Amino acid sequence: MVATSDLKQPLSLQEIARLRYTIHDLEIYGGRVVYLKTPEMPGKTSIFPSGKLISVGTKSPEEAQRDLQYTADYLYKNSLIPKTRIEARIRNIVGMITIENLPSLEEISNTLGAMYEPEQFPGAILKEEKTNATYLIFQSGKIIISGTNSLEKLKEATSYITKAIDEAR
Repeated sequence: MVATSDLKQPLSLQEIARLRYTIHDLEIYGGRVVYLKTPEMPGKTSIFPSGKLISVGTKSPEEAQRDLQYTADYLYKNSLIPKTRIEARIRNIVGMITIENLPSLEEISNTLGAMYEPEQFPGAILKEEKTNATYLIFQSGKIIISGTNSLEKLKEATSYITKAIDEAR
């Protein structure tokens, strides 16, 4: 899951980088971000000098909200910002399903209009407009679904690809 929030204030990355559990590497994005990952956090938060936060690696909207609020509280406890309440905005949810007896990727490409260029990438890529989902379909039957921003859209996307592949058989 990828979620964002905004502390609505500029931050000093140098001060944040002095805190425990942070990573600030000048080789990563030219040092324009600090990462926070504590043992209490299921994901990791990217902290930008603008005050924007990005949470990655959580498995639910609630976990993303907790990680982002935890980050704000962590900065507050270290006297770097005033106490603030933030709200997570879900930007991307990634899911994975497995479908047994998947047709060949060539068949999927022909029937569903997926892009399949095995010399470039070992899976077929299908974009679906209604849910804004992108599917990476592998011959093993594993399908990665990305691009949705709610659990409802992820369920719709899962239902769509399952039905589409059933019809392609």
